Amino acid sequence: MAIAHAIHPLVKLFKAVDISLFPPACPACQKRLNTEESFLCHDCQTSCLQQPTTYCPRCGHAHPATTKQNHLCSHCLTSSPPFNWLKAAGIYQGQLAELLQQFKFHHKTSLASPLADLILHQHQQAIDQFAADAIVPIPLHPQRLRERGYNQAQLIGQQLARHLNLPVNGSLVLRNRPTPPQSTLSLTQRMDNMRSVFYSPEARPSKILLIDDIATTTSTARACSRALTQRGHKVAVLVVARALPRH
Repeated sequence: MAIAHAIHPLVKLFKAVDISLFPPACPACQKRLNTEESFLCHDCQTSCLQQPTTYCPRCGHAHPATTKQNHLCSHCLTSSPPFNWLKAAGIYQGQLAELLQQFKFHHKTSLASPLADLILHQHQQAIDQFAADAIVPIPLHPQRLRERGYNQAQLIGQQLARHLNLPVNGSLVLRNRPTPPQSTLSLTQRMDNMRSVFYSPEARPSKILLIDDIATTTSTARACSRALTQRGHKVAVLVVARALPRH
């Protein structure tokens, strides 16, 4: 027992020396991080955290560059979303898009931590004000989970939960059937694809942070949130990136 207590400080010392001699590299550009850069280098962090000039305060939809102030988008005006708000760490472009591609399709699961850190860096205040009871990753159907080997939303959710001291509850919303990937579908097809896909078992109503990697049309976030709000839950959505609309 005494030996074990003696070893622990040495392990911490060796780790500190290792980091000082061999600092970690930025996962986006591979440049060595300095002591003030915790998860991405300053330039890559700035690039990844870019926000639209003006956007919809409910769903994060980017307005055209000519728009002077934030306002509800036409989609939220005609069909109010079931979530309180949807916020993204950045825009799905450049280095952030590359990181998400590596994370989602090339098994770079170690990127879950820096991607979660981007969300926290951008939206800590809104997260604190919402005061969630639990984190719920948007689920994959078991068939898709077997194919990919992991649920990218769950990995990000677990990292957020660690920082926010919240439980991750993967049983509050479930998929009842597999669906084609949203990225292969048109806007109308995406909406139809998500119709009646999710359901929520009965549970005590709570405030939920719903987590996903990318929001494009918000059809997945809306469908998943609807299943939860029908059970009395309140939902706010966090994603790593919001795709720009196609004009």
